[in-house]
Amino acid sequence: MAGNTVCDTEPDEGLVLDDDQQRHCRELWQSRIEEAQRRNRERIRQVIEENRLRRELTASLPPPPVTVETFISAGSLSYGDVVVTDFGPRVFIGKLLEAATPEDFVAIDSPRSPHRARATQFDGAFPERRAPPPHSPAASTLKGRQP
Repeated sequence: MAGNTVCDTEPDEGLVLDDDQQRHCRELWQSRIEEAQRRNRERIRQVIEENRLRRELTASLPPPPVTVETFISAGSLSYGDVVVTDFGPRVFIGKLLEAATPEDFVAIDSPRSPHRARATQFDGAFPERRAPPPHSPAASTLKGRQP
């Protein structure tokens, strides 16, 4: 054990090790390296196994419910309520006492929506890009005229 302290100390310019001490230090350092590599391999195996189990668990879980279905089953919607889904904001146009269906939800700018006149207030809530307004021909004819 006393030989280990020689191997663990900082290098000293005045310290000279004989052949047995050098061999012992090399063996000690090599065993430490091998032990660290073994622990590393074991940790890698453990992480791989944890990832495999996590993937199996995730695959066995049912998919998350669709937003519209959540509101359909809630039964607390009334005509004109706005619901934000993966497809953007939708308006409930179904009847209060009847079972709601996905067809009871329409886009805000739909002709069946009570909010169609105010659809521009919801710009930015839509997941898809809106087309820019068409170029007005009146503006281009004014540029073409010379005084």
